[in-house]
Amino acid sequence: MDKILIVEDAATLREVLSAVLENEGYGVTSFADAETALSALKSGGFSCILCDFKLPGKNGIDLLKEVRQTAPTIPFLLMTAYGSIQIAVEAMKLGANDFICKPFEPQTLVTIVRDVLQHRRIIDRALGLRARRSRTFLSQHPALERMLYQARRVAAVDSSVLITGESGTGKELLARFIHEHSPRANQHFIAINCAAMPEELLESEFFGHEAGAFTGATQTRIGVFEIASHGTIFLDEIGEMPPVLQVKLLRALQEKEIKRVGSSRSIKVNPRIIAATNHNIEEALASGIIRDDLFYRIAVITFHIPPLRDRLCDIELLTKFYLEYFSSQLNKELELDDKANELLKRYPWPGNARELENVIERAAILTDGLITAAHLDLELGLDFDSLSETTNSLPDIAQMAVRKAEIELITKVLNKTMGNKSKAAQLLGISYKTLLNKVKEYNIETP
Repeated sequence: MDKILIVEDAATLREVLSAVLENEGYGVTSFADAETALSALKSGGFSCILCDFKLPGKNGIDLLKEVRQTAPTIPFLLMTAYGSIQIAVEAMKLGANDFICKPFEPQTLVTIVRDVLQHRRIIDRALGLRARRSRTFLSQHPALERMLYQARRVAAVDSSVLITGESGTGKELLARFIHEHSPRANQHFIAINCAAMPEELLESEFFGHEAGAFTGATQTRIGVFEIASHGTIFLDEIGEMPPVLQVKLLRALQEKEIKRVGSSRSIKVNPRIIAATNHNIEEALASGIIRDDLFYRIAVITFHIPPLRDRLCDIELLTKFYLEYFSSQLNKELELDDKANELLKRYPWPGNARELENVIERAAILTDGLITAAHLDLELGLDFDSLSETTNSLPDIAQMAVRKAEIELITKVLNKTMGNKSKAAQLLGISYKTLLNKVKEYNIETP
């Protein structure tokens, strides 16, 4: 539950604001002065601050300055009956998320609070502030070791990078690897999944918007291009980006400037762009999924991550890493028996490293310590001994195994989500569009 801190010296208004927000399901703590509020903030746990400008002692601007020294990202809403353009400009420059003039309707406040908290959650996920563990690209495959060496060299310059590979292979981890070895390492790394965000929100999230730019735009918002102007933006699933937005993205990269939605003012920006797609590039360009001009702009350097089934040596490495991590998280010693270890090596891993991690996590939860094949809950579905006696080539066998594994996995997840494709796509780690294509290609019946 999100917890709101209210700082308002008028007792009656303080009670009304608390009642309104509590009625919306928020936890509320309120104080009459900035000094007491600062003491409460030290304990943390607040999702948003709603503060009056005129307070006894330190005013709202003073409180904002001190808050931004220790909590630079917590949403801060300033309200006052003594509003002026000068105060609003100063507050926004110091990092206030919005400026509200009294009197205001309760629903207006609720809408602003809900909007700013939703935006905060998007940015939190993108910045990795709530990552559950250290994220590292791990591999001992010779080709990937060479790729990582090249990635370190590429990191030193600001050239755009395109990473290709199947879902779950670690494209975002490679992007983070490049960022962390670059001169921008101490700046923001923001990841945006172009397939997971509604089309109508993408432009606003990229470039920001002015208050009143469209229905529901109750406040001015800074987009990720401004937030990460000196850092790195990772555009995952760029093949799912609408063509109209691809044109605007291309212009922003060429001109190094943007315009917020609803504004005519140009803002200079200079983020590094790393993009990724699971599409076949030749097919994506031929079909127009990715524009040619955008491709040539972002694909100055291209890296391809092969699927996990083509680098068997990494299965053991990643399994060991996941076992050690979940051992520490669950506070129990974990190990694989021989049959489980053999099954991991023979399974085709259509979901790649992401699927392997999920399988190990599920097994770690179910076992008391020793992980067996039953805990893994994997079905090969193919008799590899009999296949080896046929004339099928290795690529044919792998393709058959992947197809069958994908059908079984998608069917299982769709059953689990009662046919909810959006939820199923999220659990599978693929875009909604990709899932629809798979369901159609394999003729999978939806519950």
